Amino acid sequence: MVKKKRRVGSEFEEAVFRFAKTLDPHAQVLFNHSVPDRDTGEPRQCDVWINAKFGGHWPLSILVSCKDHKRKLHSGDIGTFRDEIRSTGASTGVIYSRTGFTKPALRKAQASGFPCCRLYQHEPADIPGSFYFEQFACSSQIGLNFIEMFPDDTSVTWDDIFSIKHREGTVLDLICKVVDDTERNAIDQIKTTASFPADWAMDIQLSDNDSSASIKIRVIGHWKKYKARLEATLLDGSYCLTDKSFQGTQFGPWIDTQSTHPGDAWTEIKDADFSMPANRMIAILYKGDVKDALQKQLGSKLAH
Repeated sequence: MVKKKRRVGSEFEEAVFRFAKTLDPHAQVLFNHSVPDRDTGEPRQCDVWINAKFGGHWPLSILVSCKDHKRKLHSGDIGTFRDEIRSTGASTGVIYSRTGFTKPALRKAQASGFPCCRLYQHEPADIPGSFYFEQFACSSQIGLNFIEMFPDDTSVTWDDIFSIKHREGTVLDLICKVVDDTERNAIDQIKTTASFPADWAMDIQLSDNDSSASIKIRVIGHWKKYKARLEATLLDGSYCLTDKSFQGTQFGPWIDTQSTHPGDAWTEIKDADFSMPANRMIAILYKGDVKDALQKQLGSKLAH
């Protein structure tokens, strides 16, 4: 048995066909369909043909052409497709290119009244910045400064300070509560402003009225900020270069939540004057085991 040779570009056509079928469950989407040429009556091959009803009432026929070329489509390709729409008798048309379109081609298509699209299949978002959201992440770094203790004890360790009791538990419990409350506020800030949370500092002062003993420490919070590489953001779906619309899904880069750095796809932002773009998404990494980390990092060390 001789295996039938696949047409050049048929895999791309099938991918567009599968996507088109997801858009309207009531439409009839046909693959490698033939319609009679309105001038000659001869059958014309159509990569994808869609029979639908606008508003569920008015019939429409849509010719979808799929160009799997290594080059961008130029205005001559657009003119040819415009003639194909007329010859097939389609109500309108859509043209897909794997590699995109030249600027003159886009202008000619817009003047002709049909959209130019690109299909993304788990590919990087190399489309114009007006569409995709740049992605950012930040993680909280906590520091402690010993301010004063009365009466003075130069041999006190952080574990000694952490274990001091007060009405809400230990000093370490109070520090963890301060950190938790501040991180919750940071999440609320991101929701309303879509900007990185601000660094912060808070003093904790405890006094024993019976002995006149007191202690004061400062909790310092710093947010490390990261930006994702563009090629780490992947798309599945169709992007219309004519009206800048996207139909499909977008996948952000993987984030390593078990490390101090979010992963290879992320670069730390060093510039304090960094200006965020209008379109962005921010992931906030928080709720680590602050108590365990402070005890491991500072516990046995002298506080001053």
